[in-house]
Amino acid sequence: MPFIFRYKEFVIRFWYSFEERRRHVHAISDDANVKIWLELEISIASAKGRINESMLNELLQEVKKNEQLCINAWDQYLGK
Repeated sequence: MPFIFRYKEFVIRFWYSFEERRRHVHAISDDANVKIWLELEISIASAKGRINESMLNELLQEVKKNEQLCINAWDQYLGK
């Protein structure tokens, strides 16, 4: 799983699946795994584990601030 950046206790990374080709990242901590879409707009796809609404919003804002970094990492990894 390629590492993109860290935010607080979360590691932001992605993994590619042939079932899910839409760009996305995962914010992973010891207690939670949040899937965040990068397209069509940046939004929460799913959230599992112990995470509150406030932290979900913080993660969305951090991914938005680092949107190009996330997209570039995805494209570079997949050779686009």
